Amino acid sequence: MIGVVGDDFFGKDLRRGLENNGVDVTGVSVKEKENSGVATIIVVEQTGENRILMSPNANYSLKPELFTTLAGPLPDLIVLQLEIPLDTTLQILKVAKEHGIEVLFNPAPAQKLPPEAYEAVTHLIVNESEAAIITGNGGMVLDWSIHSPHVRQLINLGVEHLILTLGASGVYYMEGRTNMGAIFDAEKVQVKDTTGAGDTFVGAYASAILRNGKDRSFTAMVKAVKWANKAAAKTVEREGAQCAIPWLDEVPEL
Repeated sequence: MIGVVGDDFFGKDLRRGLENNGVDVTGVSVKEKENSGVATIIVVEQTGENRILMSPNANYSLKPELFTTLAGPLPDLIVLQLEIPLDTTLQILKVAKEHGIEVLFNPAPAQKLPPEAYEAVTHLIVNESEAAIITGNGGMVLDWSIHSPHVRQLINLGVEHLILTLGASGVYYMEGRTNMGAIFDAEKVQVKDTTGAGDTFVGAYASAILRNGKDRSFTAMVKAVKWANKAAAKTVEREGAQCAIPWLDEVPEL
């Protein structure tokens, strides 16, 4: 993991929590005299849906010049979001493309990116609001049915694998090269808190495709999406964010 935290209580707590869960934090630096990135999460009790207000703070000290090259050994996959400066994100995408490294990109918090940025993206995971924003349709109610023009907009970004998470309506997968697609229903669970569901899906999907080795066949990708969907369902059954994310052995293999 690569990132930056502040030299405050939150930074110490974040690093300790990661270490306690077996995550290598040697790439997570501490920025002196800076606060850690934090978020205020508002959960609607009746539905479990949430709203998140983010203050990036130390996250934004992760500068593009730190990623002019990648030291070996090179990773098999880079998982990237937008909680760091946009210039840094674009630089990481550029270097990943130069080295032929697969990128799993979840553009959250969403913003519109230059079209060439997606040339480096292998796997794009977005929810409905993120999909609307990155296609220039933010604030609109859109049709995300399987053959809709809005789904076509996402495919036309040029990514190899598109995953559109639709909350209670399930998840949609499309293979960019063949336009083969599949829709999976949401798991039937008692929703307590949707915080962290998207992050769980991203992490579980990343885990699944890495365990598949180099197999990126339609069958293997569908299995990865279905397994990630089950993992995210485990998260929404629990309250909290990190503490709600399931362990590998809590999500049955398909």
